Amino acid sequence: MEEQHRLRVLDGLRAVAILLVIGYHYFVRWTPPLSEANLYPYGDLGAHFWLFEYGDFGVELFFIISGFVISMTLFRCRSIGHFFWKRFSRLFPTMLICSLLTFAVLHALPQNAFSPQWRDFLPSLTFTDPLLWSKAFGTPFKAVDGAYWSLFVEVKFYLWVSIIYFTFGAQRFFRAFAWLFGALVLAYLGMRALDFPHLWGIDFVFALSSLPWFVAGIGFYALYADADSRIGRVLLVEAVVALATLQLGLRAGTVWPLIVIGLSYAVFLAFLFRPRWVAWLGYRPLAAVGVASYSLYLLHQSIGVAILDMVRQHFGTESSAASALLAPLLAVAMILASLAVYRLWEVPAKNALLSWAAGRRSASAAVDQPVREAP
Repeated sequence: MEEQHRLRVLDGLRAVAILLVIGYHYFVRWTPPLSEANLYPYGDLGAHFWLFEYGDFGVELFFIISGFVISMTLFRCRSIGHFFWKRFSRLFPTMLICSLLTFAVLHALPQNAFSPQWRDFLPSLTFTDPLLWSKAFGTPFKAVDGAYWSLFVEVKFYLWVSIIYFTFGAQRFFRAFAWLFGALVLAYLGMRALDFPHLWGIDFVFALSSLPWFVAGIGFYALYADADSRIGRVLLVEAVVALATLQLGLRAGTVWPLIVIGLSYAVFLAFLFRPRWVAWLGYRPLAAVGVASYSLYLLHQSIGVAILDMVRQHFGTESSAASALLAPLLAVAMILASLAVYRLWEVPAKNALLSWAAGRRSASAAVDQPVREAP
């Protein structure tokens, strides 16, 4: 029960992350200068409130959590195939239903803010960057919802971290990852100092601009597994140094990435060593939002902003507190929808896929078992 409660704190942290992202998308992302046109009926009201203005860092908080959780998952997997099947069972069914829902709702609503095409399902359902499809077919591709970009980054991380884990083994995983990550950062910095061309390719292949956040999560899991882990501390230091030196993120040249990682470190260190300080994150309603945060992340942006834009077109732009109430009401509606998707689709679909794979393994084991002859 202690273990379950502590991990429920992570669900609460997921809820904080997704609420930050929703605040950013409903108050900041779709108004100038980030957007050519303002799509909010309340104008830029709230756009300069720091909690909304920097709410996009909720994605980086997700990356830290992912580094922690994926490390835990790897230590419970028998093979790289087992790992990816678990990830597929967790991610694909929900991506399928949420992208279909988003596509259907956007085409049913009388709106013109977002217009996904059928071809946009290709990058979305394969968790691959639309740029690859655009280059391959010579026509522009995008995701069904622009928020999916972080899932494409996640899958790159899954690929590299799983290769390292199953190549070096559980005993040497943390040390190998620390060495390889440090070598990658040093190589990148060296090539940048020598003015090598096409450095963006390294960032694209290794998701280097986001990788330090995942590395922090791996470091925290190393400390979770062993509170005295020196390599866990090394990983945490590497993540901070990489963020300070690479400066590849959306807030390059500012101190905000370091402020956010400082706050994240404080929360995670409390989670590890002073759990009572963050026990409030395990509050069941908050943790429930975190549990359904994946479907909420996939659903909230395009549908929500399209509805806000419809209201704006009908009533005009008015920077008033009354119209700004639409954002939290819409967020609540998105939360309820995501909870329904989680309960009625995400969990049953995941369990069905995992059970099917377990059944196939059992059947294969039974076939391979030698038949004993009767005496």
